[in-house]
Parts: sequence; structure tokens; C-alpha cells
Amino acid sequence: MPRLPYLPPLLAALVVTTPLFAADVPVAASAIQLGGRALATDKGWQATWPGVNWTLRFTGSAVGVQLNDAKNYYVLEIDGKPALQITPASGERTLWVRGLKDGEHTAQLIKRSESPKDVGLVGGFVLDGGKPLPPAPRPARRIEFIGDSYTAALGNLSGKRECSEEQVWLNTDVTQGFAVQTARALNADWQTTAMSGMGVLRNWNGNSPQEDFRSYYPLTLHTEPASRYDFAWKPQLVVIGLGTNDFSTPVRAGEARNQEQLARDWLAAYRELLAQTRARYGKPHIIVTGAYLWPDDRLRPLLHKLVSEEQQAGHKIAFLDWGSLELTGCSWHPSLADHRKMATLLQAKITELGDIWRP
Repeated sequence: MPRLPYLPPLLAALVVTTPLFAADVPVAASAIQLGGRALATDKGWQATWPGVNWTLRFTGSAVGVQLNDAKNYYVLEIDGKPALQITPASGERTLWVRGLKDGEHTAQLIKRSESPKDVGLVGGFVLDGGKPLPPAPRPARRIEFIGDSYTAALGNLSGKRECSEEQVWLNTDVTQGFAVQTARALNADWQTTAMSGMGVLRNWNGNSPQEDFRSYYPLTLHTEPASRYDFAWKPQLVVIGLGTNDFSTPVRAGEARNQEQLARDWLAAYRELLAQTRARYGKPHIIVTGAYLWPDDRLRPLLHKLVSEEQQAGHKIAFLDWGSLELTGCSWHPSLADHRKMATLLQAKITELGDIWRP
């Protein structure tokens, strides 16, 4: 029997799955606050990136969420605490949390997993006797986390490295990753624009050489090349965790670049990404992250060189070394303990930068 992942205790509320009845009132989209990249449709929102979230303030003792998603895992939080862990299932369904203390509440549905090949549909919220309230003001602080599987928190709930594909997704929860932990600790709005296996220039083990992270970063949905993201949400801080996939495996015979050429072209590609980030967001502060890669430590020296040159050019950028990680999550990914350590290190680095939140 597979080991179940660690999940936070759920609120003491009755959870049921039912079809939508006439007495159940769908909440207007205008009352729902969207966080992250999602495409609005007449049936709700489509999303592929991890950490996309939908928030509703309401009065009443029950709230439901409408989903049609056979791939993704979600968590429904009530008043900041996990109330319902949602597993994938085919077809339209409404999942309820009932038995709440009558009064004002905040419900937040968060997409725990990434699904670059599969679009999930979130229909929205449903109330039974309650009423929606105006959305709360967004936090003034905003952080975008750009990265790969470390940022997506892939396999972080697992206590073992060997996982089936099903176990990987079951054991992935971006809300317990360093990115969301950091944003919440700092009371900051967040986006986790992360995609596993992708590099700045070279993907893990040289896979899919015709594309890289930059191919998908401008998109709202991975699956829709025409869904260009508008970059209207502008963070004051961008945390970038890319490069592990570029250098964690040796260059194979037949690849377009040898190791020396990869390092040279990778630096140029990363500089281009940094320039585009500044152009889109109005010169935010940037923190570049990385760690030792066995056995040759190819990534960190390049990141030091990159950041040093960028600083000399007058840019607001810093480097954060994750240090030693136990990597006992699925497929040698950071564990829950690693993510807590990474969140602590990142918060300390942000504090070190001083007042970065002013316009």
C-alpha cells in the first residue's frame, strides 16, 4: 500500500460532494478574487500553472466549489486553514464544506499541482443560504516565484525518493513549498510561475531541445500558444530558481552544445530573461537562487558570475545559495524540512535587502 503524504489537519467541518441543486446559488465571478495565471471562460477559469488560487469572502455556514479536473490536486482553505484536500476526478462536481460557524469567512481554493499538458477547469464557488462579500484589498507586497520543480514543490510531501508518477502528484503541494510559505510569512500576494524539468536553455537530461522555460513563461496556459499573459500584475520582488535542469545532468552526445558552449549560451539566455523581467515589471528587485549540483558544482559559479556582473551594471539583484538540502522528496527533490529551511533563508535574504516594497 502506498504511503500517504503528510497533510495539515483539516477543519472540523462536514465535507460532502453533491450535484448542484436549485437552492445552491453560484457566486458571481466579480465577487471572486483570482491569484495567478488563469484564462476566464463562460464556464469558469482554466489553469495549468501551480499555485493559481481563487478567493471568496462570504457570510454563512457552508461553501462549495465547482470543479471539472481529472488531473490536478487542490486544497480548499477556510479562514487560512486547510478544510478540504481535493483529488482529481472526471466530470463536473461540487464539493462542499458545511458546518462552519455562521458568520463571515474567507474561502481560498488553491491549485496544489502543475499540469502543463492538462487544463483544469474551476467553475467557482457556490453558497447555500449565505451571501458573498466584497473582495478584501490585495496585499500591497507582491512576489513572483519563477522556477522549476523546486519552486513547484514537486514531491515535497513524500518521505521517500522512489515514487510512481501517481505518487509524485499526490505528494506535491505548492502551499507547503518555500514560495508560498515565504509569501504568507511576509503577507505578500504571490504567483508561482514554475514548470518542472525545464531550464533556462537546456531541459533536464537534454529533453525537448526545441523548447525551454522561456517558451512557456509568456503564456497564461501552457497548452494554448495564443494565450499570451498580459503581465499587468507587477511584483516588487522576483525570485528566480532556474538552472538546476540545465546542469544537473551531463551533456549527451548529439546535443547542440558541448559543456563549455552551454555555459556561455546559458549566461546569455539568463541575462535576456533578466532584461525581459525588468522591462515587464518596472525594474523589480530580483533574487537568483541555486544550490550545489553533484558532482561538478556547475551551476553556482555561473550564478555568482551572472549576479556579480549584473550588480556591477547597477541592477537590483542578489544571489541566494540554498546550502545543503536533504532532498528526500520524490525523485531527489526538496522535502518539507528542506522547504521550511529554504523559506527561512529566503526571508532572511529579503530582510537583508531592506525596504524593497515601495513603488
